[in-house]
Order: sequence, then structure tokens, then C-alpha cells
Amino acid sequence: MKNIKNARVVQDFREVLSKHPIAFTDTLIVAIGIVLAIGLRYSLRAFQSQDFVNIIQYWYQVIKKDGFAALGQDFSNYAPPYLYMLYLVSLVFPRVASVTAVKLPAIICDFVCAAYVYKVVRLKYAEGPIPIFAFLAILFAPTVVLNSAAWSQIESIYTAALVAFVYYILKKQNWLACIAFGIAFSIKLQTIYLAPLLIALLLKKTISWKHLLVIPVVYFVLIIPAWIAGRPFVELLTIYASQVGGYSGLVHNAPNMYTWLPANLSDMLTPAGVIFALSICFIYVVVITKSRIAISKDLVIQLALVSALIVPYFLPKTHDRYFYPADVLSIVFAFYYPEYFYLSLAINLISFFVYLPFLFGMEIIPQPLLALALLIVIIVLIRQMVAAFYKAAPES
Repeated sequence: MKNIKNARVVQDFREVLSKHPIAFTDTLIVAIGIVLAIGLRYSLRAFQSQDFVNIIQYWYQVIKKDGFAALGQDFSNYAPPYLYMLYLVSLVFPRVASVTAVKLPAIICDFVCAAYVYKVVRLKYAEGPIPIFAFLAILFAPTVVLNSAAWSQIESIYTAALVAFVYYILKKQNWLACIAFGIAFSIKLQTIYLAPLLIALLLKKTISWKHLLVIPVVYFVLIIPAWIAGRPFVELLTIYASQVGGYSGLVHNAPNMYTWLPANLSDMLTPAGVIFALSICFIYVVVITKSRIAISKDLVIQLALVSALIVPYFLPKTHDRYFYPADVLSIVFAFYYPEYFYLSLAINLISFFVYLPFLFGMEIIPQPLLALALLIVIIVLIRQMVAAFYKAAPES
């Protein structure tokens, strides 16, 4: 009797495989990919970056020592939600080495980001395995791996929220989109790299000003625990202003236009650079809003990538890892515009070469050349964007 039941189970399993071979294969591919991605990150668990040794290690020690009360102290210039994550890790994994523990929030968000990329790409390819390729491309992109598993940085956390923002915009779920944007902004100031896109969507009436009110509400809600712990409310509201004021110099190892300008003129060029960056963003918004063409799903992806590139490229005080959102969005762009796959490849390679000097002390390609290469990529993308918005416009 038992053998008959086992035979029936095997037969039923075979029938399932025969009816859904692609689904089973896809699941197996994703499972193996996840295991390999975890293994890759695990192999880097003991790597200590300069940021960990000099800064993040101390933050984690304060949190482990003082617990929740640490959230009320002014020992870190990072926004409170990241510190909440470190506090949670210290409670759940108290015996894990600090160098590994501080990486866990970002590593988890690597997978969250990849999942949202999968969902975004699935909107274009309703059937087939292509979204799985996008999912795996994120998990194994060099800068995605290095940023969380080696650098101990948090770019994947807010970038995951930004990709969620893009996904919900595509789904026309604007409330959820702005909640995701608010979460991203509550984690890191560099969320503003997609602010030009947000403004353009508002002016094109894709979203309403009512939706935008959610963003500051989310920020206020997420700083409440730190406020309860004893940190002054005004200080929590102005934490990003103190961040910007804490950095000197025109650029910090980033491949943007300021690598070509003299660092000793930082005090004069920084205000001019901010105004210039705002001017570029203004032109970006005008090009979009003056067009008669509606913003399609494909165009949202394109505009998100352009926004994520032009702001850090033309804004002074940009750091080497601040092109991370563009790295991720360029991979999405490559699946929406496969004929321009080489642009995604170039963006990710440039970021990879930018990471090497800080992490490993290797400079294979000088920063000015990387900045020039990225400018060429931006020019190609902008030309494509303008053509997309004005291809149907009458000649004048």
C-alpha cells in the first residue's frame, strides 16, 4: 500500500513538471542564484573597509553598549532608520562579529532591490525568463556586491526603496510610490537624485501634489523613535544639512565634472556648481513638461536613469559611491532598451573602476578619464531622451 502511494506521488510530481517545466526550471535557477549570491557575500564577511574601521565600527559599538538609548545620542551623522537597523541586528545577532553585523541590513536589501527590479522588468516581459536575468544581474553586479559586502555601506537600502518607487509609479499606485520615496529619503539624502523625475511627473500630472505630502510625513514618522530616545527634534530635522556641511572639497573620488577643476577653488566653485546642477535639472524638467508626448512606462525607466546620472555628475561634493542608484537603474534600462545595453555596461564598469582605489588601493583608470567616459554616456542618453519626447512634434 505504501509503495502504491509513493508511486502516485512520483507520478503526480512528474505530471506537474510536464505541465509547468518552465516554472520549475525558473524556480531552480533563482534558488541556485540566491545561494551563490549569499555565498559570494559570505566570502567577503570579514573584509574591513576604511569606513568600517574609522567610522561604522564605532557606531555599532555605541549601539551595542547603550542599546536603544544610543539612538538619542549624536554619535553618527547618518539618518536614524539606518541606526534602527543596526540596533535590531545587535539584538538579533549579538554574537556576530561587528564587521559582519553592520553589513547585514544592506545585504538583505540587495535581495529586496533585486526583487523589485524583477517586478519592474516583469511589467515589460509578462512571460519568459528575462526578469529572472535582471534579478540575477542585480545580485551579481560588482558594485552591488562590493558596496554592501565589502564596503559596509548602505546604498542598496535606499536604492531598493527608489526602485520600489519606480515600480509603483509604473503600476499607477502613486500613494505607495511616494511612501517608498519617503522611506528612501528618510535613509539617505542622495534620494534627491530622482527629485527631478518626481517634479516632472508632478508637472505632467502623472502624480498629484497630494501624493507628495506623504514624503515628509514618512520622514517625520521615521525619526520619532530617535526623538523618543532623546535626540533633539530640530537636530533630527536638520541632519542632512549637517551632513553636507561636514564635507569639504569639490569632489570625493567621484567621476564627475569636478575632477577636472582645481580643488583649491572649492569655496568659490561649490556654490556655482550647485546653481549649475540646478540649471541642468531645470532643463531636464522643461524638456519633459513641454513635450506633448505622455510619459510611458519605458520613458519612466529612461528618465529615472538620466535623473540618477545628471544630478551627481553636475553636483559638487559627490562621493565615489553616489552613482549606485544609476548603476542599478541602468541594468533595468538595459532590459527595457536592449539595443542600448552597452550604456549599462559602461556605467557599471565606470563605477567598478571608481571603487577600486578606496577599497583596494588600485587605480587602473584615472578619475578624469572615467568622468569623460561617463559624460559621453550621459550625452547619448540625453540625446535619446530628447528624441523620444520630440520625435512626433511638428517641425518649426
